[in-house]
Amino acid sequence: MTQPHKPDLNTVNVPDNFTKVFLTAQNYVRNYFSIIERDPEKGLVQFSDERYILVRASSMSKEFFDMMTQLYQDRGEKEARTLAFNFLFDIAHSIGKADAKSFFSKMNVTDPIEKLSAGPVHFAYTGWATVKIHPMSNPTPDENYYLIYDHPYSLEAQAWMEKEEKTKFPVCVMNAGYSSGWCEESFGIALVTAEIECRAKGDRHCRFIMAPPSKIKEYINKYSKQAYIKYEHYKHIDVPEFFKRKRLEDDLQTYKTQLEKLVEKRTDKLTKTNQRLEEANIALKVILKQMETKKKTDQENFLVNIKHSIMPFLDQLSQGNLSREQKALIAQLEKNINQIASPLVSKLSSKYLNLTPMEIKVATLVKDGVVNKEIANLLNVSLNTITSHRYKIRTKLELRNKKINLRSYLRSLE
Repeated sequence: MTQPHKPDLNTVNVPDNFTKVFLTAQNYVRNYFSIIERDPEKGLVQFSDERYILVRASSMSKEFFDMMTQLYQDRGEKEARTLAFNFLFDIAHSIGKADAKSFFSKMNVTDPIEKLSAGPVHFAYTGWATVKIHPMSNPTPDENYYLIYDHPYSLEAQAWMEKEEKTKFPVCVMNAGYSSGWCEESFGIALVTAEIECRAKGDRHCRFIMAPPSKIKEYINKYSKQAYIKYEHYKHIDVPEFFKRKRLEDDLQTYKTQLEKLVEKRTDKLTKTNQRLEEANIALKVILKQMETKKKTDQENFLVNIKHSIMPFLDQLSQGNLSREQKALIAQLEKNINQIASPLVSKLSSKYLNLTPMEIKVATLVKDGVVNKEIANLLNVSLNTITSHRYKIRTKLELRNKKINLRSYLRSLE
């Protein structure tokens, strides 16, 4: 009796324990793409009532990279490659997630492996590449997720190879983005994919490792120790990050927020410090005012003491049997004591500190209208000495060669 023919799993290569699930997915996807409608007049390509678009493979790989290199030639090839690959990875990752959601709904599947199964088949039917999943893979919905797989006939590697250009870096970035997006949506965990070998750079395969971000480096390192390529090669593998620029912007915004909080905190601290300084300044002004008041009070007390403790005795002494000269000396003594409270003495001894005590005595007598001869007699010096002192006083008061009366100027100081 003839056995019924069993269809082969020919769009994807998987370990034996996954064959049944992937065969079911292959049958579904094959039927899905068998119902086609084309209407160029409407620009329409449709499979099972779902609209698709056709894009030249090279325009989304080699030619796109060349365009970016030219646009950013002032920044160098490495930065141009980074910008181009980040853009293509993000686009492909987003498309992979969206396609996965669509097929989960159409196929009505909930198991992670069943969700995954349609991805490689859909990949093959839409012209990205075929897929070979290696037996050492461990696709589980947790941090131990590990998938190692090849993309034979990768659209990106082929585009470069057809231009007969050998690269120094893997080029299948859209393949990596699409597959990681589909698997991320299937298993509900964050996943990243790194292309560790690429046919466009002369390797045997376009080979990928997919894992959670925290594990990817560990798996690449483990694989490198048993690979046929030199170990050093695997230290320079780029690991794409979905919307890296968005993460960097978020990090920058977080830093900005933290900085603003720090500035606000320090501004508040500075404001409080200024308030304390202002309070201290007010307190200092109060103290200075109190000191000024005390100084004035002390001066008044000093004057009162002079009037009550000294002046009565001078009055009594002047009424005694004194010679003409003695009476004149007492009279001048009284004037001198009165001058202690006079602004003139204060100004001459503070504003004009360069006047000597003798010059202050002479200036005081001049201000009182005492003539030079009488000043000489009172101070018991020669007339020439008094004339010399007057000359020095005018010089120090910056009155020399000026038509200003010395007595009038001294009186103006009061």
